[in-house]
Amino acid sequence: MYADVPFYGRYFPRSDDFRIDPQHINSQSVDSLKYWASVLDLCDESVRIYPADEDGRDVFTLGSIIVKSSHLHETKNGQPTEIDYSYADANELQAVDIAKGVLKDVRVPDIYFAGKINGRQVLVQERLPGVGMNVAWPYLSQDQRESFKQQAGNILRQLHTIKPPDRRRTRKHVVQDPSILTNGRINPLEAVILFSDTNIDSDLSFMHNDLTQSNCIVDNDKIVGLVDWEMAGFIGWKTAGEIHRRIRTPQREHFANANLSEERIREITWWNDLYEDGMPEAHR
Repeated sequence: MYADVPFYGRYFPRSDDFRIDPQHINSQSVDSLKYWASVLDLCDESVRIYPADEDGRDVFTLGSIIVKSSHLHETKNGQPTEIDYSYADANELQAVDIAKGVLKDVRVPDIYFAGKINGRQVLVQERLPGVGMNVAWPYLSQDQRESFKQQAGNILRQLHTIKPPDRRRTRKHVVQDPSILTNGRINPLEAVILFSDTNIDSDLSFMHNDLTQSNCIVDNDKIVGLVDWEMAGFIGWKTAGEIHRRIRTPQREHFANANLSEERIREITWWNDLYEDGMPEAHR
């Protein structure tokens, strides 16, 4: 199944896959930085799966790992032009550790390296086996789609049990980026939803905050993995749901002039109401 879709949406480990040298995991020693630079040298256009804009990072698959880097991008006056992703990577690293405490049947990727190589921020993480739900979606029955939505809701509720460790009173990512309102990392609307004084919801529970189909890894009718934790934080159910509906998923009004059937529009927007059902009772 799914044999006709691009390899980047499917990963099943093989004996000849590239694997990292464990002695360099999360090490910033001179020898380790040389090692990670040699890994980066293997990441060329042939293994680039998501090309990014000029100030973003491309995504590469190299055997058993995923690499995020802008090393193939042009420099400006000899300097990289990418956004500073150091806080995003630090957020991902800590968020993954938090999530592992409650997600016993759903894997999250191990982070192998986060740091600067040749002046550019690089993230290296585990590539989880399975199929991206977005790739599997056209092949799924209605019952399978409904099951995946229920499973995703269960994952959200498990994450929601995690409360801020420091009794914080404001919505924040796990690692706060001091320039997040100006550096282009998040949509301006998302900044308003997250940080505006008009958001008075008291729920500051932990949420993934980017639970799109492409970030869910599935296998044998189960969500087996969840990736891309850079936007995770203590933001609460309703806030994460609003970001999901208004930013992360397609908007019905965008298809007003597309001459699509109502059935097709419902299919496109089917994931939009993920947060509507199953909200924890105390926060309804």
